[in-house]
Amino acid sequence: MTPRARLVAACAAAAIVIAEAAILRIGIGGAGVAPFPDRLMSVLVASALLLAALLALPRSTAVAWPGATAAAAIGTIDAVSAIRSLDGVAVGDAWRDLTALGGLALVLGASIAAAYANHRGRGASRVVRGAAILVGVGLVATFVASFSAVLDASVPIDQPPAAGQLSPLRLAIRLGLLTIAGGFLVGLGSDVSPPARRAFDRWRADPSRSADRRLWRFAELLANELLPGRDAERRRAVDAERSRIAADLHALVLPELRRAAATAEAAGLPPDVQVDLRRALDDVEQLMHERQSIVLEQFGLVAALEWLAERTEERSRLRVDLELEGEVPDHPGAVEPAVARAAFRIALLALDNVVRHASATTAILRLAARTDALRLEVIDDGRAPTEPDTRNGRGIADMRAAAAATGGRVAVSFASGAHVQASWPRTLGSD
Repeated sequence: MTPRARLVAACAAAAIVIAEAAILRIGIGGAGVAPFPDRLMSVLVASALLLAALLALPRSTAVAWPGATAAAAIGTIDAVSAIRSLDGVAVGDAWRDLTALGGLALVLGASIAAAYANHRGRGASRVVRGAAILVGVGLVATFVASFSAVLDASVPIDQPPAAGQLSPLRLAIRLGLLTIAGGFLVGLGSDVSPPARRAFDRWRADPSRSADRRLWRFAELLANELLPGRDAERRRAVDAERSRIAADLHALVLPELRRAAATAEAAGLPPDVQVDLRRALDDVEQLMHERQSIVLEQFGLVAALEWLAERTEERSRLRVDLELEGEVPDHPGAVEPAVARAAFRIALLALDNVVRHASATTAILRLAARTDALRLEVIDDGRAPTEPDTRNGRGIADMRAAAAATGGRVAVSFASGAHVQASWPRTLGSD
């Protein structure tokens, strides 16, 4: 069964539990019972949570799973509470049937919680897998206790249990609710921890965060991680705008600057004017390629890094070697587009830092790709910085921001030269 099919099955089981709770609440009557609308308040809350889970199912399982589990938990509590209220009132076959309904609600609720705790499978950490095993043990214990409660309700008793004695039904209820709570917490922890770490990395690398909006900014980043579709549309709009700006620079601004530089050189204008025009031309080209590389979009990350190495060698005295480790796919779409753009930008910024500050003669661009990870390294043989922040300025902050925005990390170290390492988990696209 696929993960999405398991989630659909969990939602169906939660619907059964909620329907059972609704039937029991509607059927309860007599003195001291709450008015009819109030009796269904918990059922309505559980139904709303289940509806939210179904709406989130196509977009985010990190929202659908806790919604379905919480809905089942509320339905289970409401069902067993209704049955407990009839203890001593219903007898014989009626009490046996009610106990069977309570056991069914407990087993279904615990099953959904156990499925939620195990829904990440091998991708979960050892701690989560160990806790999920304990939840599974709780599910088995709940089933056994519920079955025992039904058998106990089928046997006529001469006298009620003594005060303080734990009846089989009460034992089943406690085991079931404990299993449901444990499964919910384990599943929620396994869902929230990775997005929270990525959101924290992005928040820490975000240069725009202000002291009075730090908490809200982190909450926004966490929401984007939990609901990828929420941020995807915004990111596509930003990428489209950047592509438009880059195309306008390429078509309108660059030709005019090139003509102005050529005219200044032909007219014999002062060297300072020629240098300024050439520098403006270089800056516009740099800005354009930071925002969009036509080679990257059309031919893929490997081709874009080859182009970047050649361009750097043409514009400086730096020799750049590109090294590929493993079977690195070199066609367009081999790497997720957002990650490919971030990797290209990091490589561009790192080489720009080398050219401007390192006094290096050689740099290495190293790209390693596996089915579950991508790693980019930029290593140079330049001098180590004499001041702590000499080579740790805006460029490195931009690298970290670009990596964090796509779920990656950047580490920078200095020895004889600089070593920039960027890595992303699970970034390879389809062939």
